[in-house]
Amino acid sequence: MNKLFNLATALLLTCLWTRESFAAKADASLNLTEARKFGRAKSNLLHTKTEKKSAEVGEPKANLADFEKEIGPILKANCIDCHGPKKAKGRFRVDTLDANLLKGKDINDWLEVFDVLTNEEMPPEDEPDYHLADKERSRVVEWLGEEMNKASQVQRHEQPHSSFRRMTKNEYNYALQDLLGEAFSFAEDLPTETISEDGFTNSSEHLTMSAMQFQAYRELGLKALQKVIVKGERPAVITYQIPMQRMLDLSAKNLSGRLKKKRSQKIEKLKKEGKEKEAKDLMQQELVGIDDKNIGDKRGVHLIDLETGKGWASSYNYAKARWALRPDEVQSPTPKVSQLRAVIPNGHSMKLDLGNFLADKGDMRVRIRTGKRELIANKYSSLQLIFGGQTSNNASFEKLATEENLLIEASAESPQFVQFDIPLSEMPRNPFRKSSELGGTPTPSEVLTLKHVSNGAPPIEIDYIEISSPVYEQWPPKSHASIFIESKNKKNEPKYAREILAKFTGRAWRRPIQDQDLDPLIVLFNQYRPQFDNFDDAMLEVLATVLASPEFLYITSENSKLASAQETSLSDLALASRLSYFLWSSIPDAELLTLAKSGQLSQPKILEAQIERMLNDPRAQRFSKVFVEEWLGLEALKHINLDKKLFSSFNEDFRKDMLLEPVAYFNQVLKENKSIMDFIHSDFIVVNERLAKHYGITEVYGEAFRKVQVKDSSHRGGILSSSGLLTMNSDGKDSHPLKRGIWLLENILHDPPPPAPPNVPEVDLTDPEILKMTLKERIEDHRNQAACRSCHAKIDPWGIAFENYDAMGAFRNTVKNKPVDATSELFNKQELSGIEGLKRYLLVDRQDQFTRAMIHKMTSYALGRPMSFSDRADIDEMAVEFRKQGDGLRDLIALIINSELFHKN
Repeated sequence: MNKLFNLATALLLTCLWTRESFAAKADASLNLTEARKFGRAKSNLLHTKTEKKSAEVGEPKANLADFEKEIGPILKANCIDCHGPKKAKGRFRVDTLDANLLKGKDINDWLEVFDVLTNEEMPPEDEPDYHLADKERSRVVEWLGEEMNKASQVQRHEQPHSSFRRMTKNEYNYALQDLLGEAFSFAEDLPTETISEDGFTNSSEHLTMSAMQFQAYRELGLKALQKVIVKGERPAVITYQIPMQRMLDLSAKNLSGRLKKKRSQKIEKLKKEGKEKEAKDLMQQELVGIDDKNIGDKRGVHLIDLETGKGWASSYNYAKARWALRPDEVQSPTPKVSQLRAVIPNGHSMKLDLGNFLADKGDMRVRIRTGKRELIANKYSSLQLIFGGQTSNNASFEKLATEENLLIEASAESPQFVQFDIPLSEMPRNPFRKSSELGGTPTPSEVLTLKHVSNGAPPIEIDYIEISSPVYEQWPPKSHASIFIESKNKKNEPKYAREILAKFTGRAWRRPIQDQDLDPLIVLFNQYRPQFDNFDDAMLEVLATVLASPEFLYITSENSKLASAQETSLSDLALASRLSYFLWSSIPDAELLTLAKSGQLSQPKILEAQIERMLNDPRAQRFSKVFVEEWLGLEALKHINLDKKLFSSFNEDFRKDMLLEPVAYFNQVLKENKSIMDFIHSDFIVVNERLAKHYGITEVYGEAFRKVQVKDSSHRGGILSSSGLLTMNSDGKDSHPLKRGIWLLENILHDPPPPAPPNVPEVDLTDPEILKMTLKERIEDHRNQAACRSCHAKIDPWGIAFENYDAMGAFRNTVKNKPVDATSELFNKQELSGIEGLKRYLLVDRQDQFTRAMIHKMTSYALGRPMSFSDRADIDEMAVEFRKQGDGLRDLIALIINSELFHKN
């Protein structure tokens, strides 16, 4: 038998003294810091003594004797009256359960018994005749824990798991980015995967492929290759040099017509009145849209000569290319700083019509000389670039051109350049840019928008803009040169083809490449070569085939033949792939593969060093983003819409902040190796200025996320009170206790509620009495119906604890002119009082459950398969070790990677 840890049995047995000595203290008098310390001290996992692995060989046997002698009588005395032949509450009977957990079919029902006993949900406190003494409860839990561990080991050997699967959409995209050397979006055409029961998209049970899918992946691979290679000589760079005089002239030309007409009418009137001199003077006056005598509107974007105070508004209309700029035929030296400026107030945008001259590929480099009109402490300004266009009245397109805005730190008196490099192949392009003439319809123009993003700072000023395309740092670019490598055999196509394929295939397939791997690829190249005019195009077809191979698309492909056989240990090469897909969502890099090929990667000290290196690499941000989004179910936040009348401040920028907050918080905990209990509550949050203001927290400025200390009185700290999680679990108008309760049970405690029974009556929202109720009151009314009571009693109390937070996650004390009632009572009669009461209870009584849940979730993600009962003993073993190590998030990752589960197929 592989394990005899009996880890789950410690839930009550080893800590009777803890329960008795601490029970009186676990109340509202504890602050959350004390509650956390208290809960850790009473942890059953922390006090469990692990046994060393035994060399004993033989099949484990069910302990039926103890069941007949002790366990059965306890269950009969305390459970059978409500869950037996006379009455079966919840359609659950204990008397019919097979006591042989190793061979019986009732293991899932026994797990439910185990859970309700350890959580003290059964027997109910309002049934004093069936009170279960701590000693009896502990004995049942001890026996169940021992039997479940043995059953887990039996199932492991009888039903081995396999993590053999294809890459997810995210993994495929990141793998191509790392393989091809460009951070492009290569997987936009792929559908999103099905989510597993554990909440993840990388589950092996859903990630198989058909022959048609392989062909689709071949086409995707070919498109990706074509995006990163180039042909011919280095293309000429076109440059727009745009001093603001040029923009002023455009505005004067396009906006002066109305003023000219108005002036002509006035001149005619003066002439009729015999005022020839006044008419002549008016004719000679300079026509301006704005001047220092308050002519014109300076509140929007405008162009102005700071010396004369005269200028024009900045405007744009797509029709007839009246605003189109053309590249300069000859590039001049960068002009000196000018007093003629474009002025962009906070929240306003300036549009540049670039016509249809931009290249198809390569970067568009945008250099903007700019500064802030006033340097005011704690007021920031940044530039956001948006690329798009409008082809007709009803057709427009645009996309954020960069992931992050660039801060403007200089003053307008001494402006400095900020520079953006925008990959044109990643932008939405005007489909008519090559087929329609500039000035015609549909218009072929492409437009760059410069938006001033600020927290209320004064306007920014721009005096010069320079746009160049296509920009390459070298020619051919690295992405091309890494495929079509330098070689003395370039003119010998057969030899050169073999060299290219050997290097590329080794990187793509993550293993040493032999002649027998290359020979069929060379045959394929020879078949393609006559069909193409040049070597490169024929080679791309073969490389696309390499990318459509299971060797690339599947993870740990060496184990495919073992998927249904006895589980085996991973080779170092397979370990390198599992490690890199866990922490980087991508293929191993050269260092990992080198260590794997030499057989050193699995050595403990080397593996430890690699884990640390990988977590410190920027690619580990992918792990944080993908894991956190899927663990917490943040996909729902991407699609929920709030009532604009009730929540006017909710916009796409705020949604983006909400999505980033849990990931930024996770990164902070990971960076400092802080306890996972910080996810339940901590004395800090990770926010930017927008979120801080939403939370009522002052002295946080700027768009960047940073760690901010908070007090318990802020009603923040941890992730449970993150606005995004609260928002996605609302109905768009108000809080939603049911959604919030289900989310907490499923994602945080890994204790999903049962599905709703059929034909459940809905809340009648046409009833005026119901409309007067708060949401909590409606739910309580709904719960009073017999068909709804059993499920809601296990869900609603958890969600009601969040009632102080509205649909946008803002804290409130009243709702519908009534004081918020966020008090509730759990199924085990534990009272919760708002978010603080919820956090206190989780920290005092549910630390071990959250620990197991977190290990279960992260291990499922790491292995790319759902956890099953056969993994229970391993999860328990890790949980004990993890608690003893101090609950650090970084330690958890290392513990999972060093576990036996991680090293098995």
